[in-house]
Amino acid sequence: MLSIIALILQFCSIAVKKTRIFHEVAHICYYLSMKERDESRVSLRTRKRKEYRHELKKFISEGVGHYRCRFAECAYELGDMYRKGEGGLVDIAQAYSYYLQAEYALTLRLQVRRSQEDEAFLAKVRLVLTQLRQKLGYGSERLYCSVHPFVLYQALAEGHELMISFRRMKSGRIKVIGARIPKAGKAECPRSRMLITYDRFHYCELKDFVITYAQNVQGIWYMDSPECFRVDAISVLVDELKGNRTEFYYKGKLVAFIAAEDYVVSSGRPRYLRF
Repeated sequence: MLSIIALILQFCSIAVKKTRIFHEVAHICYYLSMKERDESRVSLRTRKRKEYRHELKKFISEGVGHYRCRFAECAYELGDMYRKGEGGLVDIAQAYSYYLQAEYALTLRLQVRRSQEDEAFLAKVRLVLTQLRQKLGYGSERLYCSVHPFVLYQALAEGHELMISFRRMKSGRIKVIGARIPKAGKAECPRSRMLITYDRFHYCELKDFVITYAQNVQGIWYMDSPECFRVDAISVLVDELKGNRTEFYYKGKLVAFIAAEDYVVSSGRPRYLRF
């Protein structure tokens, strides 16, 4: 009798072990499948960003001839990814910026060639923009203040360098002007033009230079001349006691700084380029 009980217990023990092994294997398989799916989604966003950068170079390089490129479609698709959280976290503010770029590219393309498909596409983009604008709570600001010069950050994107100029205004503000330096190489855009997005003003624009104003300035320093100096990085140190300080670097060396409370950008009506 005891031997029979022992055999039953041994059988139950083996069954439990097999069940545990089965569940562990199933859990590993599920984890690997989820990891593969997540990596695939991230890879999809990475590939889309690569296509976006390629089309952006075409869009800003040759003017009218390249307004017919797929930049509008790429910007819209990236906006969809950020709005829906495909390949990463949901970021409706970033999605809004991409949709603005798609709207701008379509507007320029329609100036070159009218198309019912593009007209419908533009209406679709503007509908999404209206929905996101309500979610983000963006109004109709004419001035936008920030502790950092966001237009300069956009100009520095993709590893570009800038030529910066400081000009002191009668009001006491410092006018900061930045112009992009074209990169070398056949695959790069030969012109200094850049696409700047003003999400708070609900438009974006191709520009040859950007302007922002430092206000409530406590101090300013530059190594050589405020008229023109080269930068490849900008850093903002936020300090409530001593005040905010924006530092300008070139090749790791500090070349200038502005100690100011904030930076202001004024709204401007989009000026479409003519060729």
